[in-house]
Amino acid sequence: MRFGVEIFLEKEMLPKDKNRIILSIIKNCFSSCNKEYYKALYKDTPNQTKDFTFSLYLGDCKFLREEILVPSKKIYLNFSTYHNEDGIMFFNSMLMNKGKAFSIRDNTYTIGKINLKREKLITEHQVIFKTMSPIVAREHQGDNKKTWYHSLNTEEGQAVFLENLQYQLKDAFGEGILMDSRKLSIEVSQDNKEVKVKNYGIEILSNLAKIRIQGAPYILDYLYKAGIGSKRGSGFGMVDIV
Repeated sequence: MRFGVEIFLEKEMLPKDKNRIILSIIKNCFSSCNKEYYKALYKDTPNQTKDFTFSLYLGDCKFLREEILVPSKKIYLNFSTYHNEDGIMFFNSMLMNKGKAFSIRDNTYTIGKINLKREKLITEHQVIFKTMSPIVAREHQGDNKKTWYHSLNTEEGQAVFLENLQYQLKDAFGEGILMDSRKLSIEVSQDNKEVKVKNYGIEILSNLAKIRIQGAPYILDYLYKAGIGSKRGSGFGMVDIV
């Protein structure tokens, strides 16, 4: 399920660490709508993988040193999830909090109109995705001090990204998907762009790109809806179909 949500800013300056603010709003909405759902998602298993992702459209904005100037004082939150339960909970929680103002870090964010978006159907064994939020290829060895972020411009980065996808699929579908997930192949567009995104005070190396992925249609459908790569639940890896 896919949704678009208008968010109005009281002031026109938005911190570059913007995903943190949006995630805080989403968590607040989930918690106010259904505390058990929120607890299961964020408290019972803190590092639980989320099968949803989000991205932001800022319109005609200007990136400054530490902030982003948004003259319209309006941003657009895109949300996508593989599971209907997450989608229904997101819609209900946003609707419940429509018109409510959230004061976070020297600004106020008010939820406006919420729209359900039409999803595209995948029936082929390959699809070209374009990023709506940067893709993260993360090498993680159980300790934040042993975490590396790779660019998709390198062969090593693409190999790590493919491993991230296979881990993501195993987490979502279990061991039974291993045979299909090992057949995945990726091709990253030559004109992809490296970006560093501030997230919880850390600059994360990531990529904006078009990526051709070959695999079983049900896997491509999952990746389209749940997002691709690491840190999807924090606003990375949302894609659309070219």
